[in-house]
Amino acid sequence: MLRRLLVILAAAATLTVAPAHAAPSATAFDRLFLQIDDGEIAVDDERQSAEALVRLHAALPAGDAHRARLYRAMVCDLTFIKDNRAGLAFARRELDDARAAGDVAAQAHFTYCEGFALESADPAGAWRAYARGLQLSRRAEDARLIGDGYTFRGGIASLQGDHARALQDFLAAQAVFDRARLARRSETNLLNIGMAYRRMGLYAEAMGYLRDTEAYARRIDSVPDLYAALMQQGYAFEEQGRGDAAVERFRAALDVAQRSDGIDRGYAQLGLAHAWLAAGKPTRALEAVADARRELTREGIAGDEPMLDQAEGVAQAALGRHDAAVAAFDRAEPLMRAQQSTRYLALLHQARARSEEALGDPLAALADLRAYSLVSQRLQASADDQRVTLARMQFDAGRRALEHARLDLERRRREREIRALERQRPWRWTALGLGAALIAALAALALLQSRESRRLRLLALTDPLTGLANRRGLRRLAEDAFASAQADGRPVSVVLLDLDHFKRVNDQHGHATGDVVLVEATRALADALRPQDRIGRTGGEEFVVILPGTRREDAEVIAERLRVAVAALDVGRVVPGLAVSTSAGVATSRPADDRFDDLLGRADAALYRAKSTGRDRVVTAD
Repeated sequence: MLRRLLVILAAAATLTVAPAHAAPSATAFDRLFLQIDDGEIAVDDERQSAEALVRLHAALPAGDAHRARLYRAMVCDLTFIKDNRAGLAFARRELDDARAAGDVAAQAHFTYCEGFALESADPAGAWRAYARGLQLSRRAEDARLIGDGYTFRGGIASLQGDHARALQDFLAAQAVFDRARLARRSETNLLNIGMAYRRMGLYAEAMGYLRDTEAYARRIDSVPDLYAALMQQGYAFEEQGRGDAAVERFRAALDVAQRSDGIDRGYAQLGLAHAWLAAGKPTRALEAVADARRELTREGIAGDEPMLDQAEGVAQAALGRHDAAVAAFDRAEPLMRAQQSTRYLALLHQARARSEEALGDPLAALADLRAYSLVSQRLQASADDQRVTLARMQFDAGRRALEHARLDLERRRREREIRALERQRPWRWTALGLGAALIAALAALALLQSRESRRLRLLALTDPLTGLANRRGLRRLAEDAFASAQADGRPVSVVLLDLDHFKRVNDQHGHATGDVVLVEATRALADALRPQDRIGRTGGEEFVVILPGTRREDAEVIAERLRVAVAALDVGRVVPGLAVSTSAGVATSRPADDRFDDLLGRADAALYRAKSTGRDRVVTAD
């Protein structure tokens, strides 16, 4: 508590203190802001963060409202790491101010800060905040913010178990950082890619990236990057059952954490506890849990970390103390559910069932085994989807590489032919020139014809306003998804959405405004979907979403996410006071369905009930 008070006092001092070493100017402020943001100025602990804020405030030009907001954005990033509630209130208050000023870049910063504050208590809310921040970053055309948005959103997706989607975001961030020549961000993002591979169980791929990150961190002496790389390597070894190797990595991370803070030391000890369990040494694991709990309690976050009790429970069970094990598991379960830690929740049910059986409570053990089976099935279905997505990504990348190789071979063949012609008699130059001109003309004609053909095919299947599949294109996608679901014996779900009272928008504000709202709604819906999902516009304000391999309960969650994404749209900049909502009907395929229209009809009936019972809601077909 004392250290937290010192940090708050240090941050408050920045409002009045202006050291002589940093003369206020826009150029000095911008340079210093980027140095802190890029990690050139260390902010690895509370003291360094407070000193950086003092220097940044000293460089702030008087009366510069935009840079004052950027300064407060840095305060938001560095001051509230251990007080999420205060950080959330600060971020939202500053976000309102940035909106009122029309400062898009500042809005992106504070939206990301809002996401940080939501991560532990509301991961889904954090993901939505990062998605909104990414949209704002694109509007601001700031490569740093765009790349950061992809990494933040990918990090949440990975923590929620959607590792293929996380990997897509991390790779997108890498492309942004590389194009903008943001070397530090690019190198640091390798850690994110390694983490995604590790969480997918692809350990060989993961370790390559994690060792690259470790080497880079040692080269620039970056404590946070080195700590993270060692921790992730420890998790990789522990998950493979290589306890001794995991112990070595976590001990190395603990040594690095001596240069950091109690949070890093606490989590290194917690990782060490899991490593000792993998090595078959539960007594050492309990000692490490106690050390971790002591460090995290001093930092005020032990009560929010269920893995302390999870590790304690496994260690107690290994020592035959099943009463203590069940009590520890019972403490961990509510937090795991709140944090949506699905994978660890499955392990908890399995471990607790063993202890309950040992205590002679077969009913409780059976209930936990059933819960374990249900969660495991969801995890397996998700893992299957992610493997398919990853395979598709790798296939596409391989196909592009083959095409590039083919084009390179063709280019070399033509170069050899040209060199051969150059060795012929001089009169051949005229023929060569004429032939080249003819080839160029034919190639240009073929290219024009190919582009026109592609354009006509695209127009036939695409809605020109939103770029989504139109009714005809959606019919093709739907029938393919329905046929695949029947062949594989897997479900397919559909969500039918209708923007509420959209006719009023057109009537009161004009069709041009209505088109802008439709485009914004399209972006929000598309960003809220998974890579394998498909969306189309069937006319007016109606959208259809196809969810391959998705059960009813998961479809309901996605439909609610779509509804929230539309409700969160910021269309007040188009027409002040304008708000948008949507109603949705959800239906899932049945064995008796003969065609996709059966499924679509039930979704349409559910949508009708959603609109007739008050709108702005999701209704699922019976």
